[in-house]
Order: sequence, then structure tokens, then C-alpha cells
Amino acid sequence: MNRRDFIKTAGAVSLMPNAALAYYPSLPESSFPTSIMQGDLTPSEGVLDIIAGALPGDIHGHVFMAEGIPLERNQLTPTGKGALTRLDFGPNETAFKRKMIETHSSIMQEHVSGLFDKFYLLGGTVYYSPNLGFMNYCNTAPNYMGDNRFALSYEGGTPYEFDAMSLDLITPVGNPGEWRTSLPPIADALTPDKWLFPQVRTTGHPFFDLERGECFTINYGGVIGELGTSDGYLRLIRWNMQGALEAWNVVSRQGANAYLTATAHSLGVTRNHILIFETAARVEATRIMGTRIVIPQKHRTPVWIIRKADLASGAEQVVADYIELDFDTSDIMCNYDDYDGEVTLYGQYLGAMDKSEQQFYLELLHFGGWVPSDVAGYPTAPVDVGGLVQARIKVSTDSAWEIKEDFRLIRDEYLLWDMNDPAYRGHFQFPETFDHIYWAAIGYRPEHLVKRVADAYRKYPNRLFNNDSLPQTAIPSALVHMDCRNMLIADAYQFPEDCVMRTPQFMSRPGSLAQDDGYIFTAVVRKHPSGPQSNGKEFWLFDARNLAQGPVCILGHQDLNFATTNHALWRPEIGPRPADAYKADYADFFREKMPCHSQQVREVLETYILPRFS
Repeated sequence: MNRRDFIKTAGAVSLMPNAALAYYPSLPESSFPTSIMQGDLTPSEGVLDIIAGALPGDIHGHVFMAEGIPLERNQLTPTGKGALTRLDFGPNETAFKRKMIETHSSIMQEHVSGLFDKFYLLGGTVYYSPNLGFMNYCNTAPNYMGDNRFALSYEGGTPYEFDAMSLDLITPVGNPGEWRTSLPPIADALTPDKWLFPQVRTTGHPFFDLERGECFTINYGGVIGELGTSDGYLRLIRWNMQGALEAWNVVSRQGANAYLTATAHSLGVTRNHILIFETAARVEATRIMGTRIVIPQKHRTPVWIIRKADLASGAEQVVADYIELDFDTSDIMCNYDDYDGEVTLYGQYLGAMDKSEQQFYLELLHFGGWVPSDVAGYPTAPVDVGGLVQARIKVSTDSAWEIKEDFRLIRDEYLLWDMNDPAYRGHFQFPETFDHIYWAAIGYRPEHLVKRVADAYRKYPNRLFNNDSLPQTAIPSALVHMDCRNMLIADAYQFPEDCVMRTPQFMSRPGSLAQDDGYIFTAVVRKHPSGPQSNGKEFWLFDARNLAQGPVCILGHQDLNFATTNHALWRPEIGPRPADAYKADYADFFREKMPCHSQQVREVLETYILPRFS
């Protein structure tokens, strides 16, 4: 496998039979829980029922969980209308509170009906209004900012701060003029000046450094896929979480503008460096025009590496070194410690899969048949098994390169299908050195593999399965414990086949600093509920040091109906947001454009948006 060290799983016992690789003339009835496609659009709260097991006596703290709810057929489910749930854990009971994520644009969507004011779903991915602009559901990840301040982030729009107690959004991060539109110049030139919601592209995971009291994020765009790269731009943003945003245009050592042609789901921040990753989720430029063309990922992760020491206040640009890592990834983290310029990364190995591709109604499946209506919009199955990687980079004063001999790759053909979210102590704040990371592998379902995607990835490199040898039975979700020191799977649990598990989160035990001493929270949707008190939308809790024994407790409630969950966040304590904390000023921006809009739009601004956010 070229330079790669192929590491077989150690310490994890697979529950899948060898029959998974056998030939079947027709696929069995699907065990997939289609209820993951539906979620309530109204608030709810209550006390969770214990469906099985018992709450650990030392469990504590609060979990925040974001989700996406598809509003119509073919909408990519993780990008659906946003909802935010808070779970309050105690030794005797767990309360929940769930609300819709009400951004400026999502409030507007609920109330407008004019032909050119309404939002229309483009390519199953993004909502667009001819008169108003683009939707920002802000549903990727909750983040802790320090001092009882929390933010929601989203790759297709600006972050918003929210109050931990009420779950209400308080303010966008940054004023309108501090973010650049991500549209290419030719499209921007055709944009009406009256737009209230310009398209802004950023990272799904801004980095809030609690020790230094600063946030790093990005703003990028200007290209149409691989076209128009001369107009592409990439801006690094630093924010002191109090005042205006600082921004630098990122340029190469040759003075050319840096740019991204796909997405930037993750951002890496160490003590002395910032790493901007181009990650493996690509929305094809022609998708919004109705095509279903798939441009496969390239088995690489471009990285722009910036030295914090080069960030001069008042400067317009900063120089970055560019390298390419030889694998595709989406969620990738790094040790905060970068002694002697050595940066250590841990991430998914996605392999032949595309997180941005959904199943479209009635399109042809790889194993025959067509996509049914009740799963149209759910992400397509992977075309190969994934994995977990360690990569290391050396950064000198004037260059950077990968330390290729330190690359490690774990692949397991029974566990590591559709690698998704990580969970670790201090989520979204990186530890000095990673010792333990827990990963969600969503699994594999042959009835979700569309021919269009399978064909596009037929020649993808480094595959363990080719299109003719792919399993024809389901491989269930798995929760995996990665030992970072030894780069092996130390422990794992494979869920029943009718489960889809997403959104793991590490919950520390009181007083413990160990990265494996606590509980792992997971969101699970089942086709067959775990008990009569469950509606199939459940939370399974695991002892972080013994996943294989199964969940220690399963929680649920008939009135808690979430859809496809994204990232989560755990905090030991929460409180009200400080009254004098930062607030962006959008009132003048909206009022300036109001005369250009319909009476209905003006009424929504005056009645619902300005009173709440001013």
C-alpha cells in the first residue's frame, strides 16, 4: 500500500458474520429506521424515561445537540432546518429542552409567501430566495466560548451565539460588512443589492481558544468548483470575542491568493500554528441547476499552514505554506502541543465516499432498484470501508512538509464504515496531546448505495472493496475507541442492525482529567424501539472504558422527536449569558434595505427579527 502502514484492529471483536461478503440475488428487507428523516418542528421539554439500564450515580453536566430536519423530499438531511436540544444530566433523572434554531433567514422563511420572496431548495442542498438570498440554518455544531457564552456554527453561513438556558439565538458573530460574499464575481455581479442574506462560506468548526480568549475561523469563496480560481480567496479571521473581527487574506509564498474548491469542515489550531483544511465534501457547481453530476474526491487533503507569529495587526495578508496529505478527511483534529514545529493530526480516513451526496428519489441503486420516497435526501452509503489516521507535519520558519514515515492508518472491514463524528475530552478545544478519541462509524447499507456515486468512485485509489465485492447485507453502526498513543482500536461496540448511531460526545467523570474516564453519549434512531416508552429516538450511554459491554443506560421520551443529528457538546456547568456580552448590529443593515422589499418582508423584519436581535 505504497508508504502506508496498514494496521488491523486490535482489541475489538467484530460481530459481523462472514456471510456479509456472500452474493445475494436480491437484497433483504431494509432494517433502516426511516423515522430519522422526520423531526418535530415545535419546541418540547420534559424528563427522559429510562428505557433500559440505570443512570450512573456520578453522571452530570449538560449535552447540547444540533440536528437537521429535511423539509421536503431530496433535501440532504444533515443540512435541514436546524433544531437544538439540551440534556441536563443528574444522578436521578435527565431533563431535556428542544427548540428550533431561529436565525434571521430561517425566521423569514417561516413567514414569507411571495413568489420571489419564498425560499426554494436548489439541488437538494441549499435554500435560496431570489429577493432575499441564501438560508443559514446554523446547525452543524454547538461550541463553548467561555464565560457562559455558546455559539452555533455552520459551513454555509455566519455563526450565531445562543443562550444556554433558553436556547434562543442572541446575535450573529460579526457585522454584515465583516464577512465577504462567497459567490464568484460573475454571480455576485448579478446579485440584487437588496439581498438581506448573502451567501457566506466558513468552517463548521471555528476554534475557540479559552486560554487566550480568542477565536479563529475563516471566510472563503470566489470560485465555482475548480473554475475561476484566479478570483478565489481565503481569509483567516481572528476575533477577541468582544469587538470587531480581524481578517487577513491568505497568500502563498509566491504571493498568489489561497483558495478552496470544496469545503473546510475542520480547522486545526495549535499553540503556534493554524491549519486550514480543504475537506472531503463537495457540492458540485452544477448541482443547484438540477444536475446530479458527481465529481469524486481526490484522495488528498490540501492544507494551508499559517504561523500565528505572522499575524500582524493592521496587515492585509498573511503568508501560508501549502501541502497535500494523501487521504480524504472531514473531521480532523491536532495536538495543541506543537513543540519544535511538529504538528500531530488525527482524523477520519473517508476512503471512497462523499458526505455531500444524498439519495435522490427514484434514482437507480447500485444493487438494483430505485431510491424510495421515504429515504430520498438521506446520505448515500460509502463505496468502500473507511478508517482512522494519524499524520504528522513539520513546520520550519519558511516551509512545511509531511513527516511521511509517521503516517498511520487503521482500517477494519467490519467496523469502520462511514466514519463520522469524533468525541473527546474538551470537545472542540484540543488537548496538549490526544490519548483517546471515540468515533462514530455510521455503518453501511447496500440499499443506500446509488449507482451514480458507486460509478464515480469505481477507480478511487487504495480501495479494500471494489464495486463488485461490496457487501450485500447491512453492516451496523459502531462506536469505536481509538488509542492514539498506539494507533489501534482498543475497544468497540457494534449496534443492532436496526439502529443508526450518530453524534457521540465524551462526558467526564467529576474531578477526573483522564481522557478515557467518563461516559460516551450517543444519539440513536431505531426501527424497533428499545421499549414501550420509546418512540425509537433514543440516547445510549456507555462507560468510556468498556464500550464492548454495551450501553449502561438507554433514555428516551415519546415527545422528543429529533431527526438527523450533527455534532454535540458537553459542559459540566452552564449559566445565563452575560447581559453585557458582545452583540452584532444588523439593525441599520436591515433598515437600509427594507424600502426595497415587499410589505410582507418588511413586516417580518419589524415584527419578528429586529425586536429579537436589536
